[in-house]
Amino acid sequence: MVTEIREFREMLESGQRYLHGACSIQELYGSAAELATAAKFVGGHSAIAQIARDWTTMIDRFWNEWGHHSNPVNEQEFRAWLTAQLKPEPRS
Repeated sequence: MVTEIREFREMLESGQRYLHGACSIQELYGSAAELATAAKFVGGHSAIAQIARDWTTMIDRFWNEWGHHSNPVNEQEFRAWLTAQLKPEPRS
């Protein structure tokens, strides 16, 4: 049985929209944070929670709103990371 977590799909869609200039970094972070919250309560695979943590961490490193990251990433690095995250895995 496969359970779809709506927040996961929404995060991916927000990532695509961000790359196309149709989504702010704040909205993208909100989508990733919503997935992190949902992952705590759905009880799904731990990989989903890890993906949410990875995304929120990387978005926060780029956004770095309060300057609290000693190792922030620039926009080019962030866009390259996000593009790689959204690239479909080859099927075998």
